Amino acid sequence: MGEQGQDPGAGLFTPAASESQFNMDENDVHESTAPPPPSITTEPSPPTEVVALPDMDGVMGLQMAAPPPLPSCNFVTGQSYLGSTGLAIPPLTRADLDQLFFDRSNSFLPIVQQYRYFRRSRTIPTSQSHMCLQSAMWTMAAALSSQFHHLRDALYHNTLDKLGHCPAEDDASRLEHAQAWILIAVYEFMQAPFERAWISAGRAIRLVQLMRLNEVDKVTDLALDPDSFVEKEEKRRIFWMAFCLDRCTCVLEGLPLTLNEQEVSTRLPASEEAFQSGTPVTMPFLSEVVTASDPTLLSPFAESVIFTTLWGRGFLHQRQSAAEYAFCNTSRDFCDRQLWLDDIITRRTQKLQQDYVAASVKVDAMLLYASMIAQTTVLLLCKAAESIPPTTPSNHDIVSRYQRRAPAAAKEIVRLAQYLPHFSFFKVHPFTPIPLFLCRQFLLIVSSQDETLADDLNVVTEALLELKGVNGLCQSRLDIDFSDVEIPDFQESPEALMDFFGNYMTT
Repeated sequence: MGEQGQDPGAGLFTPAASESQFNMDENDVHESTAPPPPSITTEPSPPTEVVALPDMDGVMGLQMAAPPPLPSCNFVTGQSYLGSTGLAIPPLTRADLDQLFFDRSNSFLPIVQQYRYFRRSRTIPTSQSHMCLQSAMWTMAAALSSQFHHLRDALYHNTLDKLGHCPAEDDASRLEHAQAWILIAVYEFMQAPFERAWISAGRAIRLVQLMRLNEVDKVTDLALDPDSFVEKEEKRRIFWMAFCLDRCTCVLEGLPLTLNEQEVSTRLPASEEAFQSGTPVTMPFLSEVVTASDPTLLSPFAESVIFTTLWGRGFLHQRQSAAEYAFCNTSRDFCDRQLWLDDIITRRTQKLQQDYVAASVKVDAMLLYASMIAQTTVLLLCKAAESIPPTTPSNHDIVSRYQRRAPAAAKEIVRLAQYLPHFSFFKVHPFTPIPLFLCRQFLLIVSSQDETLADDLNVVTEALLELKGVNGLCQSRLDIDFSDVEIPDFQESPEALMDFFGNYMTT
């Protein structure tokens, strides 16, 4: 049943009656014959609960059968399902969940423009696709709230039900479906098995491809009014969030990338202030930023996109290098790619550290995450260095260089992890466990050879344990142990670290 006719004071959630309760079978309706009057019988009826009326029982000897109990709404836990009952959320609760989303989730999922959302929410009748987006936003808000945390599963299944029954027939509805699936995918990465989250991310990515959001700025249009700018900027942000989802999940699990970076003609996202205020600005393309000799610092969201892109490039470089190495066909291009990526990451990271004051990573979860991903990319390049051909000039020097850089990158991630207590658990970027997990893998490998890294390992492990309560990405990543693995002496040969690093570091 719809939400419009619900009593605002009828509790936090009240189960709506299913339509089947009111649908009568036409075979039971006889227009020509009235139903017979009930007959009086002394045969025993089925047992019912009996409530005696004290003030009448002694006078008239009457007893009255109790009415059937009203259906109760037990909040679900785990991945239970509400069934076919709908959800009735009072207006004040809806407003609270809306505000929670923009206060918490929007900091790392900045794909919804607040004014545009509220304007559509007040439109009567509300479109089905907008209701899907609303429900997905409330699901994320409930997951990041202690007050409404117990409602997250009910809202989650309600969102899936809406998405399953709401067709996306035009671009407007497809956009809201893509936003909803992105939110659901992130929720599932935090609360459900990886496979389920990956399927939902795939739905969002396919919608993004169907709408060609990788070509939002293929035709240049600089004379935009605020409404047109917000509409295009929202499309850009949906694309880039789907792009980051694709990179994070594929690199973590070693899966092929879905979205091709070479086919992107969508500008990088603008600042949050410009997006929310509707102030038109022109942002550069990703290809322009990556190839710039003098990097220009952008918004935290744009920086996270850039470093996630470089992480994905490092992943592709490592896979190509491994394939060439397996077939003894390592080319000179490998070293060129390695040094080119290394140079871009170094310049971009230095620019990030110079232009953003040190305190910025203590207050901006997106910036903290971007800084961690930058160092994770360095670890990935260190892994790829194992494929440097022995015949390459200065091979020993290059390998030794990465032998020193890998521990330095891990120590930088550890330093950044110490800023996590500055954030509420509910405001930490949901993919923060990924760089922490990859850093912990490396430290588990090398800490037995370098006792000074033991404290760093403890810092990262403690950070993952603290996030475990609100983020399921941590739960399956804390069981890795290399205690039974024979670890070579890395001091004897620079190549030993690279070989072992390549064999045991997952992609």
